[in-house]
Amino acid sequence: MSMTVVVTGACGWIGRAVCACLQSKGITVIGADLTESDGPWDDFHCLDITTTLDFFLSGIDTVIHCAGYAHRPNETPEEQKMFYAVNRDGTRNMLEWSARNGVERFLYVGSIASYDWKSANGVAVAEEHPMQLETHYARSKQEGEQLVTESALDWRVVRLATVFGEGDPANFSRMVHAIKRRLFFVPGRGIARKSVVPVDIAAELICRFALEKSVPHRLINLALPKAPSLAEICTAFHEVCGLSKVPRLPMPLVKALAVGGDLATAVLGRFPFSSRTLEKLVVSTEVSTERMQECFPNQDFGSFRDELEKCKEYYISL
Repeated sequence: MSMTVVVTGACGWIGRAVCACLQSKGITVIGADLTESDGPWDDFHCLDITTTLDFFLSGIDTVIHCAGYAHRPNETPEEQKMFYAVNRDGTRNMLEWSARNGVERFLYVGSIASYDWKSANGVAVAEEHPMQLETHYARSKQEGEQLVTESALDWRVVRLATVFGEGDPANFSRMVHAIKRRLFFVPGRGIARKSVVPVDIAAELICRFALEKSVPHRLINLALPKAPSLAEICTAFHEVCGLSKVPRLPMPLVKALAVGGDLATAVLGRFPFSSRTLEKLVVSTEVSTERMQECFPNQDFGSFRDELEKCKEYYISL
């Protein structure tokens, strides 16, 4: 039986990958985003989810809600408003639209950014771990997720780890640019573990999770089962992609640099390295994937190094 799926944020990196995956499965895909472009979909609707959605579409089985306003290093007042307008209120608008249009299933693409990493003490955190909503981005994503879990729809939520792979416009591409300019270093031994997931695996599992009629869990972390350490990530980029070897700096020196960066931030408004940057590098952000593996028991997962090998040409080209 044919299915029709609406994908919001279809023109984004992850949304486009989800649309392509759905099409490869013979699913009718309706892309939705602010502005139309060519892509892997059968139909497209220009859609501003921050406004009331009063159009009607019949025969929609599932909505995969990829649309979101991504985190920023510095959250200006204008960006703070956008986080809530898109990530919270936009999600509410899509849920209400789905209910009015007879949509049965709603999958929300969330983030692991909301977890309280400090209280984890370096242990992989499960889905019930406490939240620490320090940023407006994290709070807005969590509030959007809560709206989904409180809805009457057949909802599913995936909390995505840091995504990497072909077309990456985000964290790892920025890190690669910094490495190439010799502006990146590993603080201390670089033992903090970072949960990551390749974009192709993320898209495949999002699609499967959304299309299954019954799943053992409705809220899962989505990441490679083995989280690499920061040092392992840098070593992989050096050995697989041929990037410069990333230097390691002793922690006393790094902390002194962070203090200097804090002073520069106070004067200039922003600075590339500060105590906040250091915290992101030295605190583990590893999630438990037990629920995910119960939902996808036959899925093969490679290591970060294995997966980087598949997309190395993209990072080399940056």
